[in-house]
Amino acid sequence: MADSMKFILLLSVCAAPLAQAEMSDPTRPQPGYSEQELASRGESAPKAPALAVSSLFLMGDKPYALVDGQIVRPGDPLADGKVARIDAAGVWLRMPGTSRLRLLKWLPEVVKKLPATAARESLNTPHAPARKEKK
Repeated sequence: MADSMKFILLLSVCAAPLAQAEMSDPTRPQPGYSEQELASRGESAPKAPALAVSSLFLMGDKPYALVDGQIVRPGDPLADGKVARIDAAGVWLRMPGTSRLRLLKWLPEVVKKLPATAARESLNTPHAPARKEKK
């Protein structure tokens, strides 16, 4: 019993300096995250994307989208271009002087992939096996 008490006392004495060491707060942003820290070091803050699509409304025959707090429909002017169309991918802009379209993605970080089994199956196949009819 005395040996175990000595061991616990020795362990607590050795661990005390480790417990006093500064522990980082996991909820606190990492160094260099704040714009004030970047400005104080003379670095520029990361630029936000010029236009951000926050919502798509594709119901009915007149789709519209919410881009930087502004409701836009096909044909509306937006930034330097004109909204050509709105679909599930995002808002398509036609830039002046070119025939190319620029896509403003709704969820740019999301990459859609079909599972390997779904890619092999036809989309028209029934999900349940066919029932036998009684005669």
